[in-house]
Amino acid sequence: MARNRCQFTCHVVVVLVLLVLLGEVEGVTITVFSPTVNAEAGTDAVLRVNFTSGTNPYVSWELDLSIASWTINSDQPADIAAAYKGRLTIDTKAPSLTLNKVSIADTKNYKVTMRATGESSDEKIITLNVYERITSVNVGISPVDPVEGKDVTMTCQITGTGTKYSWKVNDAPVNLDSRHVASGNALTVKSLVRTDKGQYSCTAENPINSLKKSIDLIVYYGPDDPVIKVDNANAGMQHNALVGSTVQLDCVSESLPVSYNWKYSSVNTAGASKTLSNIQRSQEGDYVCEVSNAKTTLAKSKTITIKVYNMIQGLSVSTIPENPKEGDAQVEIAYATDTGLGTATWLKDGTALPNDPRYNVTPNSLKINSPGRSDSGVYTCNLNNPFSTSSVQKTIRIFYGPEKPQISVTSLEYPNPVKYILVGSTVLLKCKAEGDPPATYYWNMVNQDDSSVPEGDTLNLNNIQANQAGSYTCIAVNDKTNKRVRSVIPLNVYQKPASAGPTCSMTPANSDLQFRCSWLGGIPKVSLKFHGLSEVKEASETLDQTETAAKLPALNGKEITCVGTHPIAPNNCSITPRSPEGILPSHNATAQPSGKVSVIISCKGSSQPPATVTWSKAGQLLTSAGIYTISSDTTDLTITGFNISGGDLTTYTCVSTNPLGSQKGSINLTGPAISKSSILVNPAHTVVTLTWETPRDSVVTGFSVQMTGPALQRSSTSRAATDWRTIQTKGPEVRSTDISPLQPGEIYQFRVKPMVGQNEGPPSETYSLGQDPGLSAGAIAGIVIGSVFGFLLLLLLLLLLILCCLRRKKQRKEPKYPVPKTNERVATGLSQPNILLTGGVATQRNGPPIGNGNRAYTPEPYTQYNKSSTLPSSATPPAVRMATTV
Repeated sequence: MARNRCQFTCHVVVVLVLLVLLGEVEGVTITVFSPTVNAEAGTDAVLRVNFTSGTNPYVSWELDLSIASWTINSDQPADIAAAYKGRLTIDTKAPSLTLNKVSIADTKNYKVTMRATGESSDEKIITLNVYERITSVNVGISPVDPVEGKDVTMTCQITGTGTKYSWKVNDAPVNLDSRHVASGNALTVKSLVRTDKGQYSCTAENPINSLKKSIDLIVYYGPDDPVIKVDNANAGMQHNALVGSTVQLDCVSESLPVSYNWKYSSVNTAGASKTLSNIQRSQEGDYVCEVSNAKTTLAKSKTITIKVYNMIQGLSVSTIPENPKEGDAQVEIAYATDTGLGTATWLKDGTALPNDPRYNVTPNSLKINSPGRSDSGVYTCNLNNPFSTSSVQKTIRIFYGPEKPQISVTSLEYPNPVKYILVGSTVLLKCKAEGDPPATYYWNMVNQDDSSVPEGDTLNLNNIQANQAGSYTCIAVNDKTNKRVRSVIPLNVYQKPASAGPTCSMTPANSDLQFRCSWLGGIPKVSLKFHGLSEVKEASETLDQTETAAKLPALNGKEITCVGTHPIAPNNCSITPRSPEGILPSHNATAQPSGKVSVIISCKGSSQPPATVTWSKAGQLLTSAGIYTISSDTTDLTITGFNISGGDLTTYTCVSTNPLGSQKGSINLTGPAISKSSILVNPAHTVVTLTWETPRDSVVTGFSVQMTGPALQRSSTSRAATDWRTIQTKGPEVRSTDISPLQPGEIYQFRVKPMVGQNEGPPSETYSLGQDPGLSAGAIAGIVIGSVFGFLLLLLLLLLLILCCLRRKKQRKEPKYPVPKTNERVATGLSQPNILLTGGVATQRNGPPIGNGNRAYTPEPYTQYNKSSTLPSSATPPAVRMATTV
């Protein structure tokens, strides 16, 4: 073989050299029919290749070492390795290789190499797969009894060579996921569920053949929670049956496999069903359905309670104790029936029981712990079972009390007798104590000599007296609870003091001052106490307290209060010590018909206690003697036969004194005089109101009202008088008067004279009332220019004016006391017109008249003028009548 290889190499070299020299050298190309050859064990496997080459190439087949080689179309046989002698079939005219009766061990990659002289070589790889034919398939399951919730593995076991395994369930490919996992020839189903059951098939295949095998997967599960049916209907936890009826019990549970057993008390009954015929109350109780699974080793059960009832008849209620009372530990309201039981519900007064832990409902009764009065009422027991209903009521009274009695006091005479009542009143004491049954009442009287024990809730006390005051006791008794309770009320019987309140007074005691407060009578006696004094003392009915002279200045003007304390009508009185003040002497003069004059001088200031007054005249102390009389309280000095020209017109002094001080006052009496006067005329000029004033010290016993002019009642022949005449006489207290009726257009004069007895004083100012003269100068000029008739009318008006002036120039009487010329005025020449009077009113004055002609105007309401005022003004004052001094 080595020699052949050398020869082959030499040939190749020669061929390559020739090809190079000729420039036409090409490479050998191998063509493989199939890179993979699958062959059944025991058969011949042909590794088929072809080639292209310009000459006959050299062929070599190798594994790890060469197994055969030859030259195409060579006379030399193929060079075959010893291990393959007899196993290869080679046609040297072709490059293919045939392996005879291959086995699994021949499964390898075979390399073929071809080269030729002067050409490039080529090589290819052919894989030979040798398979044994699949002759049988078997599927195994582990574990043998798959249980829900566990894993199961199915394994595909074959005879032959398997290269691929596929799984189906119920002829549908298994959906591989996290629960269905295929690995090699095994399929694992994790966490089995009962729906994983079915026919699983495994198909094993190789390039030679395939074969399938199926197996049924059974998943054991359960038991699920059993369901109990009664008479073919799902039942709850309890079933109610009427005595004598038939009850069919069935138990159903999802489970594979399953086993049923009924258990009642200690009796077991196999099977899913149990029938209770003609059921009696002795058969009621708990029936248990037990379900088990031998494969899963699990078991479950369910219980149904069978309640057997009779029809309810003869329901009644009773209480224990029979007469419960407040304070008992418990009261029980129990019910009973002749036949039949049920569930009791309780009502109190028609509504549900209060949400109170004291109420305890038991199967046969209602128990109330620590019963109280609020537990009294009508209780209803409603007894129900599924087949009948019955109801019964029971009135429960929880006896209680009596509570502590409440005593009320009423009186028709006094609205608040709880505090006190008045002697002689009628009083009703009423006792009330809460309790059931109502209490019986007894009274304990104040009067120990009265051996009677009044019974009843009301005690009448008529015409009560002071000795009936005290404590009254009411005793309340309850025969059911055997309890007695008492209550006491004080009854105060009072009498009002003799007067409505205390009386305060002060009395000088030498230079000291004694304060007294008095309030007598009353039950109890009044308690008196001064507030504001240097000491606080207290006494009954009368309290005297003296303050020394040294302490009095601090009390001057200070209010001192006496507090009177009495339960019926407390009251106070107050008094303020004051030194004399406001001393302003005044006087009053009166005249007798004979003309005798008396003057009373008063010194009335304010003081507490009342002051003592001393009198002096022109510095000489006066006493009650002769013409002088001092009043008992010393505040008035009366001078009888007062003589204005005999030295009685002088200065009188009074000194008012009490323990807190003194004050002096003086008055200088003067003769009669008018200090101020005025006049007021009505719009019609028919009434004049004359007003006047006198000095404070002037002694006056009356006034004379005088006038000049026409008489007040005018006749057809009368004319105005020029002499003063008295038309009215007024008393000393009068300060104004009306004069009427006056004649409009006439001239009047008015004045007032003060009088002392029959003596006259100087008159007031004189007031004149005049007439409007007529047209103005402008009007007259118009008439002259306008017509002759106007001129004649002007002459007539001038003549009338002259006549009026002549009438007013008359003599007047002289006064008794001469009056200066300045006091008699002329009512003309006013700077302001008198709007009220046509002719104007003015006091008489010296001087020429003032005016601007005869301008007309409209009178207005009353206007008052006095000696110090001026008349109202206007732009063009009207002419006034002139009056001349007489």
